[in-house]
Amino acid sequence: MIKFKKGELTNLKSGNPVKMLITDTRVGRNTKALVAGVSERASRHPDAMASVFHAVNTISEELSSIVELAATDEIAMTSKEEKLAELMEMNQGLLQCMGVSHASIETVLRSTLKYNLVSKLTGAGGGGCVLTLIPTLLSKLVLEKVTTELESHGFRCFKVEVGGQGLQIHQG
Repeated sequence: MIKFKKGELTNLKSGNPVKMLITDTRVGRNTKALVAGVSERASRHPDAMASVFHAVNTISEELSSIVELAATDEIAMTSKEEKLAELMEMNQGLLQCMGVSHASIETVLRSTLKYNLVSKLTGAGGGGCVLTLIPTLLSKLVLEKVTTELESHGFRCFKVEVGGQGLQIHQG
């Protein structure tokens, strides 16, 4: 797992992989136009948008710290996932304030919320992909139901694990 900030990549040390459902809305987007829209909004409301940008940065920093925490049992992992979910939910709300959401993203959010799952857009927004946190203790049946519902909207879903130990070579 990496953190990208102002053109700089930082590796995050994550002992526990985080399970995610990536939903591709299949909606193309124009990143340049989305960035221009955020910039215009910031010009019209400089103080408010400065607060939004500050909050997004604070959430990103806190999320990075939580990802690096070791969770040694199910209770610790559940606590970690609850904190990640809360930060993802706050971040998505701020991204909506910036004007980078889209009807397809909102459909994913509504669908996953029915199953008490938290999602947020990824990338520039305006379509594209949405990340949904999959709690460790979530049943396979619930994951199948939410995936089926999302696919019924024409979206593609991919279950992934990010972070964790990764590839290791032991010599002997």
